[in-house]
Amino acid sequence: MKNIIQILSFVTVLLFFGSCQPSEADAVELGTPPSNVSFTIAEKPGEMNTFILTNTTPDAFLYQWDFGNGTSGEGEVVEVFYQLKGDYPITLRAFNQGGFGESVQSVSIADDVASPCLPNSVLEFMSGCSELTWILEPTEGAYWVGPDDATTWWSNSTDDVNARPCAFDDEWTFTSEGVMVYDTKGQLWAEDFMGFNFECVDDSALAPEVAPWASGTHAFGTDDGAISQLTVIGTGAFMGLPKAANDQEITSPSVGQVTYDIIEMGETANGKFMTLEVFMGAGFWRFKYITL
Repeated sequence: MKNIIQILSFVTVLLFFGSCQPSEADAVELGTPPSNVSFTIAEKPGEMNTFILTNTTPDAFLYQWDFGNGTSGEGEVVEVFYQLKGDYPITLRAFNQGGFGESVQSVSIADDVASPCLPNSVLEFMSGCSELTWILEPTEGAYWVGPDDATTWWSNSTDDVNARPCAFDDEWTFTSEGVMVYDTKGQLWAEDFMGFNFECVDDSALAPEVAPWASGTHAFGTDDGAISQLTVIGTGAFMGLPKAANDQEITSPSVGQVTYDIIEMGETANGKFMTLEVFMGAGFWRFKYITL
C-alpha cells in the first residue's frame, strides 16, 4: 500500500510541473529592435538656432531624444532651441516590441542668441526684458564659501564691506539681447592670485594675463530648468570673484564661461535680489546681488 501511495504522489508531481511548462504555441515573438533608426533636422523658419526634429524610423512606437545640450524630449516630432554656439550631438532612441535602437546626428550653431524674453523667465528676471544693473549686496554674507550648507569656511563681515569699496561698487548690467556689461568704476578688488595684496587697484594696473577680468562687455545665457541658471560667456566674464569657476578655482582667465545656479531670487519694494552659487571642486562659492 505504501508503494502505491508513493507512485501516485510521484505521478501527481510530474503532472503538476508538466502543466507549468509553457508550450511553443504559447510563446510570443517579440521581434528585433529597430536597426534603421533615422530622423530629419530642419531649421524653424524665422527663429534663430531653433530646429524641428522629426522621426523617420518605421514601425516604432516610442521616441526619446537627447539634444546634446543637457536637455531631452519625447515624441515623434520635437522642437529644440540652442542658445549658445557650438556643435551638439542629437541622439534619437526609437522603441518597438523588440527593444530600441539609436541614431546620432550633429547640428552646428554658428552664433549665440538670446532666449525670447518671456514673462517670469530667468531672462526677464535678469534684464527686465530691457536692461537691469546689479551690484553685490553691501552687507555681511554677500560673499560666502563652504563645503555644505551647515559649514562656513569664510564669509565677509560688515567691516569687509567698508574695506572693499571697489568690490561693492562694481556693476553688472544685463540686457534682454544677451549682453552683460561689467563696470568696475575704474578699480576692482585684486587678490594674491592676481598679483596683488588683497587691495583695490586700477584696471590699468592689471598684468596682461589677468587684464580680461577688468571692465568689459560679455555675453550671457539663462536656463529656466528645474534649477534656474545664469551662464556668463567670454574670456574674463565672472560674477562675485573671478577665481570661482565650475569645478575649480582659477588663477587666470582660462575658461570661456562660468555657469551659476540661482539658488534664491525674488523682489521687494526696493528691487530684485538673488543668490548665485558655483561648485568649485572643494566646495561652493555664493554671491548675493541686488539691483540698483
